[in-house]
Amino acid sequence: MPLPPPPPAHVQILSGADLWTAQGPQKGQAVAIQKGKILAVGSPDNLLKAHPKAQVVELHGGTLLPGLIEGHAHVSGVGALRRQVELAGLDSLPEALARIRQWTTAHPSGWLQSRGWDQNRWPTKAFPRAVDLDVVTGARPAYFLRVDGHAAWVNTAALAKAGIGMDTPDPEGGRILKDAYGRPTGILVDAAVNLVAKHIPKLTPAELDAQIKDGLLALRAEGFTAVADMGIGAPELEAYRRLAAAHALPIRVFAYLTHDHDLMLGELKHGRSKKAGSFQVQGVKFYMDGALGSRGARLLAPYADEPSTTGLWVTDPAKVAADAAITLRAGYQPAIHAIGDAANRAALDLLENAMKKHRGTLHPRIEHAQIVTAEDAARFGKLGVVASVQPVHCTSDCSWTPARLGPERVNEAFPWRSFVEGGALLAFGSDAPVEEANPFVSLAAAETRQDPQGNPPGGFLPNQRLTRLEAVRAYTSGNATVLGLGKELGTLQKGAVADLLWVQAPLGDLSPEALRKVKPGRLWVNGVEAPLAH
Repeated sequence: MPLPPPPPAHVQILSGADLWTAQGPQKGQAVAIQKGKILAVGSPDNLLKAHPKAQVVELHGGTLLPGLIEGHAHVSGVGALRRQVELAGLDSLPEALARIRQWTTAHPSGWLQSRGWDQNRWPTKAFPRAVDLDVVTGARPAYFLRVDGHAAWVNTAALAKAGIGMDTPDPEGGRILKDAYGRPTGILVDAAVNLVAKHIPKLTPAELDAQIKDGLLALRAEGFTAVADMGIGAPELEAYRRLAAAHALPIRVFAYLTHDHDLMLGELKHGRSKKAGSFQVQGVKFYMDGALGSRGARLLAPYADEPSTTGLWVTDPAKVAADAAITLRAGYQPAIHAIGDAANRAALDLLENAMKKHRGTLHPRIEHAQIVTAEDAARFGKLGVVASVQPVHCTSDCSWTPARLGPERVNEAFPWRSFVEGGALLAFGSDAPVEEANPFVSLAAAETRQDPQGNPPGGFLPNQRLTRLEAVRAYTSGNATVLGLGKELGTLQKGAVADLLWVQAPLGDLSPEALRKVKPGRLWVNGVEAPLAH
């Protein structure tokens, strides 16, 4: 399905900027586009000779790149941020409670929702409690997702709404944290969050359409021309199809269904589109384990800071194995969430077995791939499995990752250089709204393994850093290749779609500090310049 509006029929020559190519920035070159495609790349003079009636778009320096592809995001969640209390980045429980009190006063009815709190930023690093929330929320049910989306902080009213009490058992793939007396504390981990989430009123179709469109516009404002939306259910799928039919999708969307067996079977019987249109179902998102921050990531050995647990299997690995094999056979792409070293090993094992029977044309993906043994890191390239990683997770989590893992295995964390040297395809994303979507912050994180404040000094496990060329590739041609569209997307070459991003900075010459401050300047989707403001 084409993107709106129709691309111009006349030739346009974009000139005056460095072009970012597979070899890095190239000077003295320009790009001719027509009808949504790149017509030619060459010197401005030669392009004008070939197309004397062309419209010249003077860029006045800076860098012209292929449109960036957000390789792992949750679009509806990004759109929801504008409708919820913002708790990301707060440095203490009192700060969070004060923010919640303000929101509650300004929005006096209905469920209270948010995401973004992170107890690892707080002085005690302890999980908050339902009784803390009760003081500021009263009788209104509250459901606040942790920054990683793998734990929820709920109040007593929400626990009562869900019928969660001392005798409520842990659901499969989740935990209800309880105090020494067996009382629920208000923290639900992984599958347990659904015990409360299912009671939250659903959005109307019109509300969901608006929320998804808001998420896409927010991503476009960051410089993205396409996104891999990870884990959509039937309502989101219907919303995307409504928006696509109305030509209302502002960027390209490659959707991965949530692991719902019936939804999956119903969709995978249709042939997968192999063209870069506005919307397509690309594969299925599976969960092996939870997140490291809430100790739900599945480890081979117990957590160093909580020896009583090795984490969770969010989904039975045998069930993931069976349905990932079905996905591959149907010509679609399995994308398996695996954070802990045990989860990554299990994901590699089941994909290796599935690919012996049906390899398919698309490379299967492992999402996050955060804690991986050296032996298993080498298997990604050997097996042809994509390492889909989010650089800012490293710089957000590295202050407490050593405590979770202990000194013996901390070197397993975020092994990007090992993936590259082992020949693995690398795809970059942000996991927004878990992290901010800003790709330039992610590029700097990949290059330095430091946060914007320069911590830790020298970078976290600096031998795993990437070069700028490798990092930009992972956001452009790397993601495009993973989607099976390496000749159409993520590249400035003849015949590719005219998805383009211009930034008013010499991208190849910037320090990491300056790179973090880069903002998108102009952007084209399918040859049509699009507004960046949102």
